[in-house]
Amino acid sequence: MENVLRGSGAHLPRWMRWTGMGMGLFLLADGMRRLFAGGGDLSGVFAYLLIGTACIYISGYEKRVSLSEKGFERETVFWGRGRKERLAWEEMEELILLPSSRGVAVLFPVKEKGWRAFFPGVQETEVREFVLGFRKELPVRTGSFSDDKL
Repeated sequence: MENVLRGSGAHLPRWMRWTGMGMGLFLLADGMRRLFAGGGDLSGVFAYLLIGTACIYISGYEKRVSLSEKGFERETVFWGRGRKERLAWEEMEELILLPSSRGVAVLFPVKEKGWRAFFPGVQETEVREFVLGFRKELPVRTGSFSDDKL
């Protein structure tokens, strides 16, 4: 049995990251050109600078989710800096599996918060077997929803 089930986070595809970075650099450079060539009028270039900076910033965003021997882990990273949150197996009250043709969505309801993750290409039975390997008494139930909501 594999020690980690990797889910899909909200990461951008590589081509989209490079496109965002290129667009951001172009807008930022054009905004700087307009600022210095136009005599220092910031009101006309503010949108270029703001959107260019936002594009560069967003191109460094990455989110990873996984189930491992430590529990459910969610990591959010911006340009190498970020935070990692963990829901240990002992803290889990139950798991709700929402199978679809593309994979399994898993809900982790907890007292004051609830987490969710999608595991593409993974079947419901694989998740159940994985959970049994780490916490046998954890209730795992199956919910339902349609594929068009993914």
